[in-house]
Amino acid sequence: MKRILRLILSRTTFILLLLLAQIMFFFVTINYLSQFQYVHTALYGVTVIIIAYLIYKEENPIYKLAWIIPILIFPLFGGLFYLFYKNTNISKKVQSRYDKVENDRIALHANDIEHGNNKIYHYLYGLGWPTYKNTKLTYLKSGTVMYEDMLTSFKNAKKFIYLEFFIINPGHMWDTILEVLKQKVSEGVIIKIIYDDFGSSKLPYRYTKVLKSYGIDAYNFNPMKPHLNFQMNYRDHRKIIVIDNKIGYTGGMNIGDEYIGLTKPFKDWQDAGIKLEGDAVYGLYTSFMDQLKFLTDESNQLDLKPERIDLKTDSFVIPFLDSPLDKEYTAKNIYLQMINQARNYIYITTPYLILDYELTSALKFAAKSGVDIKIIIPYVPDKRTVYMVSESYAKDLSDHGIDVYKYKPGFIHQKMMVVDGMDAIIGTVNLDFRSLYLHFENSIYLKNDPEIEKMSSHFLELIHVSINLKDDKKHLILYKLIQIILKGFSSIL
Repeated sequence: MKRILRLILSRTTFILLLLLAQIMFFFVTINYLSQFQYVHTALYGVTVIIIAYLIYKEENPIYKLAWIIPILIFPLFGGLFYLFYKNTNISKKVQSRYDKVENDRIALHANDIEHGNNKIYHYLYGLGWPTYKNTKLTYLKSGTVMYEDMLTSFKNAKKFIYLEFFIINPGHMWDTILEVLKQKVSEGVIIKIIYDDFGSSKLPYRYTKVLKSYGIDAYNFNPMKPHLNFQMNYRDHRKIIVIDNKIGYTGGMNIGDEYIGLTKPFKDWQDAGIKLEGDAVYGLYTSFMDQLKFLTDESNQLDLKPERIDLKTDSFVIPFLDSPLDKEYTAKNIYLQMINQARNYIYITTPYLILDYELTSALKFAAKSGVDIKIIIPYVPDKRTVYMVSESYAKDLSDHGIDVYKYKPGFIHQKMMVVDGMDAIIGTVNLDFRSLYLHFENSIYLKNDPEIEKMSSHFLELIHVSINLKDDKKHLILYKLIQIILKGFSSIL
């Protein structure tokens, strides 16, 4: 009961109710005005122009259809609604600031060595993400393991701790971390935190002021505002930790008690992350600084280069970001390249499986070419409608020779792909439209590192406690009909 009450009284609910009221007012007003012939004709004209624009626009066909279908169903409202809702709220000034941050990063790494003759290395290097060697990696196979490890690293920090998270929820995990951070502030350690305003909506209003009163520099990304073109898009979905430029972490885990098993809203919560020590930590550091400069124009680069640690490793590591503002679809392009170069197997874990045509085709072609593809999705959903769409994509892949499994103990949240035991990617990117097209994300690309074998082994352990989609219960016809309808809107869910 308390949980329901908190939800009703939350800032997010208040903003969504205001948004709903505005949408209702919008529809009532348009409905009234449309009784006048010239307005009626003008609205149809706007709809025709919008549809023509969508057809002409260079964008994913599925994403286009997700807009064209409802516009055609509601032609009087659809065109204008698209104009309001699709507004990204990104001004030329903001876009210019982002472009400068990106160009500065590319210039910073212009003279770095481009290791090896590899298409992915070359592609990422051109975007300002160089390849690092001399880096020790540690695969962290659960949220609890990652939490305990990073807590120890926080306590040993000497110069700075930088955190960037999509979700920071009040609870034991955050309280414990916050006490450590406050202690480190008293020792002279610089603390900077970036969190997404929507993802962290359970935090008190203007929580940045509370953190600043503790001596912590805090920034909330893309604050929610109750106006008609408010949208869930353009969220900071990244998870980055950098400590003294010596240690870095990333992965699927946010800060909340469910991630470390203290609460179980969706039964067992399976997550994973990666720890970096050595040269590649600098890649995570520049990732964090990119977002900080984008938010604040802050230009100082504290401890620009990390201390050299001779680790004598043969692996290659590339931390990189993905952003909806550069229209590059970096993570998607890396996934496609990894799928296309697979020879033996592809292992994937993702909480959401909502793929575009290119990724779907690449996976099907790989399967037909003899590549063993296994994908694990949750058994217990966190979002029912999104889960229903994921199941429909999973069924389609399963029908084309791809083994899709459901993680029977509960919800799997880790985002990982391993190819042939030699290449891997791990980070924050879900295999859905929001992560691949609309959110700010980060990942680590790995090659020839011993931890990749541990990632493969852990994947096979998860398979043993999962159920093959083919062996799962069959759904009723009504359920399948709802799936078909929802799939038509999958790109905007």
